[in-house]
Amino acid sequence: MEIQIAVSKINRYSTPDSGDTLEVVERPNGGLSVVLADGQSKGQESKIISSLVVHKVISLLAEGIRDSAAARAASDFLYIERNGKVTATLNILSVDLQTNTVVVFAQQ
Repeated sequence: MEIQIAVSKINRYSTPDSGDTLEVVERPNGGLSVVLADGQSKGQESKIISSLVVHKVISLLAEGIRDSAAARAASDFLYIERNGKVTATLNILSVDLQTNTVVVFAQQ
């Protein structure tokens, strides 16, 4: 199986700052996960929020945690870290080469 991933960033009309963070992580049993988060705040703060979420998720996925459990853990982490005052959207696309499956996870 061959996996091809392409990502493109387009600047917004009103600000050069983006609250989106995207990372790709290799899964321990073969495969890849693409994790995208968008911090729901303004300017640089939104980038910090999305980076926190993405890095939490990819660290858990790299350890073999399932997508939904990693997403819940990242949500709890963000809630505790920011006292429940910020949110982020989260999308995970995983390709598991061991089972030949694709998992799409979206959380608002």
